[in-house]
This record gives sequence, structure tokens and C-alpha cells, in this order.
Amino acid sequence: MRLNQYDLQWCVRLLPKALRDIMKKEEIVVAGGYVRSCVTRETVNDIDLFIPERDYALHLAAALSVGAKPHRTVNAITVRGLKYPVQFITRWVYDAPQEVLSSFDFTICQAAFWWDHYCQRWASAVSDDFYVDLAAKRLVYTNPVREEAPGGSMLRVLKYYQRGYRITIKSLSDVIARLAHGVRFDYRMVCVDELDTLLFAHVVKGLLHEVDPSIDPDHIIEEN
Repeated sequence: MRLNQYDLQWCVRLLPKALRDIMKKEEIVVAGGYVRSCVTRETVNDIDLFIPERDYALHLAAALSVGAKPHRTVNAITVRGLKYPVQFITRWVYDAPQEVLSSFDFTICQAAFWWDHYCQRWASAVSDDFYVDLAAKRLVYTNPVREEAPGGSMLRVLKYYQRGYRITIKSLSDVIARLAHGVRFDYRMVCVDELDTLLFAHVVKGLLHEVDPSIDPDHIIEEN
């Protein structure tokens, strides 16, 4: 499936001109939250860009930079100074836009567009459930096969809930299971086949904080 032509036009129109121009020269895919925000007319926070090679991200980021130096982390290279912050995702790289779609954890993010260099036009792709689940404001977890920080999807559930989305019991169970899979259950956690729930909760809290330290950077709400 593809984006509705009017949605695609709106996504392209809202791009910073510098990004629009560079996408017509390079292999760059815009996907995820930016597309969802454009379709639903939510506020755009940033633009995630997906590329086939990590090493090329620095070159592309430098080409887009306006004054400020690109900020680099283990997961992405962020460029500020444009209409929206732009992030080149370096934790995962993809050879095809369809691979980008399958990597997202929720169907409402499975939408992408790019410049088709062969046809010389904008192209797009969405999952079969993208529009249906987006219209229902329904969170459906995709159980993506990828290396990720434990708890990342759980934090996104909270973010989407604040925006009025609701999650199915099956999807919530899968998200919790993915989080639990990231916990190392050693002798301190389990004693005589019984889980130390307080220690488990402490470990989970730490995992969530690692995913997004900005939630409580100064540990103000921490009890200990």
C-alpha cells in the first residue's frame, strides 16, 4: 500500500527545503512519527531519516547543518537549525524502504516516503493496517525483529496514551514481555522460584531511564 496522494503531498510540503533538495540526490527515507503527525495533523516534533550506510550519515548531516554542529549519539546524528530537528538514524540501516516499515514497533508508525530516482517522483509505502489503526487511534504492537533498548516500546505506549491512543491487551502483553526479556534474572532476582518484585521493579525503572533519561534527568521523583 501507499500513502494517500494528498497525505504524501502534505508530508513533502512540510519538509524543510534543504532536506527536500538533498533527498532528491541521496538515498534517504523519511518514516515513522513525522509521517504519522502529518497525516493526523498533530504537531511535528522532528524528522527521522533512514539511510543504507552509517558512515554516510555524517556527510549528509554536515550538508544539512546550518551553523550548529550536528549532535552525535550511539543511535542517531541530529541536525538542528532547520524548521524541525532532523535525525539520521544510525542504530539501524536499511537497503529498502520496506525494511524500514517492518522495523517499527507499532502499525501507526509504519509509513514512509522517499524520492524515487528512477521515476523522478516522490514514492511511499505504508503497512496494510496503518490507516485503519491510525483512524481508530489504536496501538498494535508488531513484535519487530531488531536489536533495541529494553523498555523503548513501553515508553512509547505512555507517550501515545497521552495523545489519546489506546492499546490492545494482546499488544500490551507483548510489550511487557519484550521489556521483561531485557531483564537478567540471576540469583538476586529469583530466590526459591519466587521473583523479588521490588528488585524487579527497580531494574525495570533503570532500563526505562536508560531509554529516555530526559524523563527525570535530575532524579527528582526518585525515592532512592
